Amino acid sequence: MVTLTAPYISGFLAFRETPYLLEALQRLETTQPSLLPQVVLVDGNGLFHYREFGLASHLGVLSGLPCIGVAKDLLQVQGVEKSEEHQSQVRAPPLTFHTSRDQNA
Repeated sequence: MVTLTAPYISGFLAFRETPYLLEALQRLETTQPSLLPQVVLVDGNGLFHYREFGLASHLGVLSGLPCIGVAKDLLQVQGVEKSEEHQSQVRAPPLTFHTSRDQNA
């Protein structure tokens, strides 16, 4: 747990949160280097940020680790629009489960 000192300003999340995430990664590298991840998934944007350099990009550059932004909301940048066409391209197919009884049928 950390106490954030900078206010939330839309589009500037990296300046608020990167120092704490970087500190956590550095602490992990010092205390448990075998647990340091090969890739970091970040709850934020990277290249899909308004300025094409969001939280994931900042953390990746400063940590030296590959970081991927997996934001909850799609930012409408670089010609990407949140339209029905886009939604159909990213929508995952429904999961189906098979039981051993289904396989024997």
